[in-house]
Amino acid sequence: MKMQDIKTLITSGTIILAVALYMIFGRSPAEEKDATSTDQNGIISIEQVEEKTGNKRFTVDFIKAYDGDTIQATINGQKEKIRLLMVDTPEMNYNKGEAQPFAEEAKDYTIKLLENAKKIEAVYDVGPETDNYDRLLAYVFVDDVLLQESLLKEGLAAVRFIHKPNNTFEDEFRDIQQEAELEKLNIWSHDNYFQKDGFHPEVLK
Repeated sequence: MKMQDIKTLITSGTIILAVALYMIFGRSPAEEKDATSTDQNGIISIEQVEEKTGNKRFTVDFIKAYDGDTIQATINGQKEKIRLLMVDTPEMNYNKGEAQPFAEEAKDYTIKLLENAKKIEAVYDVGPETDNYDRLLAYVFVDDVLLQESLLKEGLAAVRFIHKPNNTFEDEFRDIQQEAELEKLNIWSHDNYFQKDGFHPEVLK
């Protein structure tokens, strides 16, 4: 075999190997992130919520987020605060204006989803529609995916503030949270950060 033929074989083999390795390992972090972000198939559908609660969805126009679990929106032309039912995210204004650990991540996550949404809808549960602060209590869906579910999956929220009968999907929420706990995602990456009475930043010091 001629030297030129050997060089050609080596070059061809190198190219084939490089292509094969790229096919297996070659996705960039951005591509990986995109692949993850598009995987937004929720467990709880808006049709399920409507059926179990007997309430109909209504359209929400996002204005801003106060933290991961509380937003301001326009509903039927009127500005309202909406508190996501049955979840709690770390507070942005906790101690002298300081944010609790993972508060900014939770808020940014909520903003990103809502700002990029093609449609935002909400459904009330079977109990009171407002809390003691006159905030609307609702399940909020972003492009047909429940926002509470997304926050729980990411380990950016915990199941809390359960007030019957506004707890139709409590069991489903706890199942979703358990998966994030097992994977030690975000708020669950530090033992005892979240306890029954809320978040404890002191355990991270």
